[in-house]
Amino acid sequence: MKTVFLGFLSMFLLLLPAEVLAGGPKLVAADADFSFGQVFQGTKVEHTFRFRNDGEAPLTVEKVRSSCGCTAALLSATLIPPGGTGEIRTTFDSARFRGAVVKTVYLYVNDPMQPVAQFQLRGTVKPELVLEPEQVELGKLTPGTETEARATLTNQGEQEITLSPPETTSSELRAELAALQLPPGKSVQLVVRALPREGKARLSGYVMIKTSSPRVPQLRLPVYGSVEESPLGR
Repeated sequence: MKTVFLGFLSMFLLLLPAEVLAGGPKLVAADADFSFGQVFQGTKVEHTFRFRNDGEAPLTVEKVRSSCGCTAALLSATLIPPGGTGEIRTTFDSARFRGAVVKTVYLYVNDPMQPVAQFQLRGTVKPELVLEPEQVELGKLTPGTETEARATLTNQGEQEITLSPPETTSSELRAELAALQLPPGKSVQLVVRALPREGKARLSGYVMIKTSSPRVPQLRLPVYGSVEESPLGR
């Protein structure tokens, strides 16, 4: 008998909050998960989430917080009356991302059953221009001896891209592109040459290439290597 009583008591305690809180605010979002599909790296994705207050008391929005790479702003008032609606405008900047992405926006409200509502943006970020390798390791270098390395630049986009002649951040580096026009789906060879000087233990710098792409206005290729002491210097 005691066990049965405790069972009924537990059920009563579980049901009581729902009954008591039924007259409070209630946040409902018809679509809290938005897929933006596939975009090129550097694209800014914008989306507006909508929600409503299905409760019997005003819904108060305390704050909006977003995960890294995503900004959010509340478009509506922070106080949503019963039956009223609210909006959150989100912007995702894909410049620093690649591959599958999921970003979350957190909405803090006074809904006792759902104090933190989550809205998600998801999709895939594809680079428009791809450099392979992404960095050049020249290995051991000898002062006064030129070393050559190659990289491949591929246009994965849908438009032809114009490239500028490569520039370097070090006088010990030179770079040259086989072509300055890069059609969609095509690749071009980048030749990097290093001529290290005496008195330095390492060689490092960047090859810089400006492009006509608004999403990728500039490419940076790190180049580095260790410099050995030349036989004449020993």
